[in-house]
Amino acid sequence: MSRPDRTPGARARGFAHDERGAYAIEFAFFGSLLLAMMLILMQYAVVHLARQNLDTALQTATRSLLTGTFQNDNIKSTDQAAILASMRKLMCEGSQSPAVFFSCANLKVDVQVSTTFDNNLWNASAVDPKSGDWAKGFGATYKCPSAQSIAVVRAGVKLPLLAPLFIKLGIDSFGDGAAMLQAASVFRVEPYQSANPAAC
Repeated sequence: MSRPDRTPGARARGFAHDERGAYAIEFAFFGSLLLAMMLILMQYAVVHLARQNLDTALQTATRSLLTGTFQNDNIKSTDQAAILASMRKLMCEGSQSPAVFFSCANLKVDVQVSTTFDNNLWNASAVDPKSGDWAKGFGATYKCPSAQSIAVVRAGVKLPLLAPLFIKLGIDSFGDGAAMLQAASVFRVEPYQSANPAAC
């Protein structure tokens, strides 16, 4: 019976031909790439569905303002914060718009009245690029749209990302890496009967 060659050269040649553990190394390499791709695809899906949710919720608010229903339901309130809270509740808890892909605590709404259909009013970002936080005053203004006035409704959601380092998505983002989802609607309010025209 011959003894195995123990010389350094023989050991090196034996190590070079040893394939034990190769599959584990390949799986670790390709498995991590596959996991990253799955995470990116999941993130895109969540962002897309959250955008759809926000658009649907904004349509609910728009319909209510367009017909004067929201104005009449909140005619006794003069507190802008309370009225905006009512609008967020309508957008999040209405039967037409269940907000399941974003937290309503991260939703802000702004309602203003304009004299023209100027897109500078509704096209501005809700994120302050310097501070990386909400733009100053966004989500704190409610100007009651009276009949035949031009209403501008803006909504923004702060959406935490699963993989902020991998995905920028080409959208505005906060300083902490969360994405800003934003939707806007500009429309002329229909003629409606108000219980107190002076209040709006």
